[in-house]
Amino acid sequence: AQLNSVYDEQCPVLNSTYEEIYFTVANHPSNTSGKRDLGDIWYSKKVGGSWRVAQPVKGLINNPGYNAVLGFSDDGNEMFLYGHYNTHGDVASSQGISVSKRIGDTWSLPRNETVPYFLNKRDGSGGHITTDKSIFVFSAEGRAYDSFGNEDVYVCFNKVGVWTEPLNLGSSINTSHQELAPFYNQETKQLYFSSNKPGGLGSADVYMCERMDDTWQRWSQPKNLGTNVNSDGRELFYRTVPNGFLLTSTRNSDGYGDIREVEDKLSASDSMPKAEVVTPIAEQELLTEIDSFTISGVVTSLVSGEEIDARLLFTPSSNPSLIAVKGRYSTTLPISLKYMVNISASGYITSEEEISVPSGSLGSIRANFTLQPILIGVSVNLKHVLFKQSSAELLPESYEELDRVVAFLRDNPSVDIELAGHTDNSGKTKLNQQLSIMRADRVKYYLVSKGVEGARIKGVGYGGKRPLASNKTEEGRMMNRRVEFKILKYEPVNENLKK
Repeated sequence: AQLNSVYDEQCPVLNSTYEEIYFTVANHPSNTSGKRDLGDIWYSKKVGGSWRVAQPVKGLINNPGYNAVLGFSDDGNEMFLYGHYNTHGDVASSQGISVSKRIGDTWSLPRNETVPYFLNKRDGSGGHITTDKSIFVFSAEGRAYDSFGNEDVYVCFNKVGVWTEPLNLGSSINTSHQELAPFYNQETKQLYFSSNKPGGLGSADVYMCERMDDTWQRWSQPKNLGTNVNSDGRELFYRTVPNGFLLTSTRNSDGYGDIREVEDKLSASDSMPKAEVVTPIAEQELLTEIDSFTISGVVTSLVSGEEIDARLLFTPSSNPSLIAVKGRYSTTLPISLKYMVNISASGYITSEEEISVPSGSLGSIRANFTLQPILIGVSVNLKHVLFKQSSAELLPESYEELDRVVAFLRDNPSVDIELAGHTDNSGKTKLNQQLSIMRADRVKYYLVSKGVEGARIKGVGYGGKRPLASNKTEEGRMMNRRVEFKILKYEPVNENLKK
């Protein structure tokens, strides 16, 4: 009770002596901006084996934005913080990390540090900086060109005082769901993170995996830490401490996160699972003891959260399976390495996601889907519609997604769209502007050739003014050579959709 309240406690971090705990409290009336505050840092000291009543940290490290501790230096005199600060300690317009120094019982105005190409559209996704300040792991939603879905886990390295560009940790860890609040144990090379991917015990479970080499792309199979850690609630911000661990959980709470300190009673074999390298599995190896599995879930609106009637098309390497669902669904499918799932519904923008299928050991998985309602002004990035450099020539992998746009426009005849062409920053600005218009026209030509009325499509070009990714790499430049469409006109037939 000295630490937890009826408000949301998040991101607990112990200092280097384990005698002080720092954590974020959201929407507390005593925060900088009161109940509207996204999160201030509070702390408590341990005296005689018990924590004192927590209070806001002294110094200029709390402001109306989201404030959180990412770690401490070895000597405990430097606090690593999420976010940037301006000269008055207020919210800065830039993103990244910052460092504050201990001055007695207070903390200095944080010094901003730049992380190249750092971008996070979410507040409070979580992260951790090691005590030697060499490794920064964090979760973020931002860079579309190297994202697997929502929040992904990334790593940056501090080399000679300079942070490297974020590196996505790959498909062994990241999924189309949310991967959150990572913590890296530098001694054991183990990564802990939370995920709401199918197969967990609750709305977000803690998983652990082990780094297998220096590429940071090969990891052991992530293991759910089980009922000693996870519950039917939401577990986040897992941190190892001597003889135990810290985390926040909504289990048996008021619905918000509470801080839990747990003595580790797991056996060595449970807490330190043998590493199993994640490698591609041949399809024929998936024919195990069972030849089918059950998949279930719910389809909801991205805006309202309401369940919606939809069509799901599951396409493995063979034998596509189409089912109609009313919000919630459950169906049995043949075992396949992975499925592409096409999700469509009247009044919504069609989506396609990839589902990885267990090899039969579980027998069932859960996959929830969301669809974006068709609303005027909504933009959709056609991320698989790509062009050759300095050309309006489409790459062959573009046609599958363009055909989905054709089907979407055919199924929604009242929709008019704007096609926006984009380039990378190579070459002259004027020529890039012309090229972006040519790319929009090329996509329009393809859609019209498939039967879409030309009057429903407006083409514009933005040149290299609106990049999605860094133009310093070929991969980033390829992602910037793209086309997006925006809804200009829509007249829903269903009166409820009009509302």
